Amino acid sequence: MIVISPLVCGAYEENAYLVYEEARPDCLVVDPGDDLPALEKALRLSGKKLADILLTHGHFDHTLAAAPLKEKYGARLHIHPLDTHMLFSPGAAVMNPAACRLPFAPVSADAPFPGEPEFTLSACGLDFRGLHTPGHTPGGVCLILPAAQAVFTGDTLFAHGYGRYDFPGGDLHLLMNSLRTVLQLPKELTVYPGHGEADSMRAIAERWNII
Repeated sequence: MIVISPLVCGAYEENAYLVYEEARPDCLVVDPGDDLPALEKALRLSGKKLADILLTHGHFDHTLAAAPLKEKYGARLHIHPLDTHMLFSPGAAVMNPAACRLPFAPVSADAPFPGEPEFTLSACGLDFRGLHTPGHTPGGVCLILPAAQAVFTGDTLFAHGYGRYDFPGGDLHLLMNSLRTVLQLPKELTVYPGHGEADSMRAIAERWNII
């Protein structure tokens, strides 16, 4: 059985996700944001060893705990190559220091996602299908986990909207193209977004009048 545990992090109420197969000793986290104690507590309670960190994009509210988690657990860090620069610059990561608990700590991506429009990734015994979905950031991705009928959409798609495109590197035209692609995914998928509640792809597509 695959477990997906959401953790709401920081002042921006960003969603991190602890994901693992119950029968395995390892786990991964998607978008570890600005709440290291909550993430470490969830890891302790799971009894799993953190092996992989998957980032849907490089903005600070999705990445601030990545550096300390990688250092403590030796986890591999995955991000799209077009967003790697955000891991080294608080300005590029559009960090708002006044709203953050954690300091900005540069961290390297030792296992970047492939740069293709679609790619595959195996982590902690789980097989993901990745989609490059630029628009919110140049290197935004959505990560589909078919075995759990789940897709982690970061700030590309929310239950009731989509991410901003007015930050540096944002592009409305690219975001709309990405949304057209994501909204054509199987309706049986559960969407786990970067902010707000999860919802079914069917319900979200119906709100967009896509049947």
